Amino acid sequence: MTEASQVTRRSAARTPTTATDPVAEFLDVSRSLVGIAVYSVNAAPVDITVTQYRLVAVLGAQGPLTIGEVAELLGVAQSNASRHCDRLERLELLQRARSQDDGRVVIVELTASGRELIDFVTDVRRREVGSVLGSMPSADRKRLIDAARDFNVAAAAQEDRPWLTAAW
Repeated sequence: MTEASQVTRRSAARTPTTATDPVAEFLDVSRSLVGIAVYSVNAAPVDITVTQYRLVAVLGAQGPLTIGEVAELLGVAQSNASRHCDRLERLELLQRARSQDDGRVVIVELTASGRELIDFVTDVRRREVGSVLGSMPSADRKRLIDAARDFNVAAAAQEDRPWLTAAW
């Protein structure tokens, strides 16, 4: 391991605080989970960005969509979504077709390779999260799972939040 990667690992894994700031504690947890998410995408057998993977994941969760719908779900401009689709189509992760109802509308959908990518990334995430959970005492793990479930219920109850998405 290089000195730079050791510094990165040390700074990424903060020592838990004894403070009672629940937001700070959850931000620490979210950093770990985002790290696992980014790691899982970077481990993929194809070279894609996290945003491009989000597009693949959205198609996996939602099914075929128009470019406009993809842009809206990702919170990006339609031209940006189209460029991402260009790249993912070249990688054979998605395919495009004209709408049978309106030839001006382009529909994008996952290919079998796109679904395999989702399975691969999900497997990496499950393994990494499982490793962390497996290192915890059983009682702590149960409390964490219960708290995570409660947090997810509370998050799902938030209305009109652009970050609410199951795909990612």
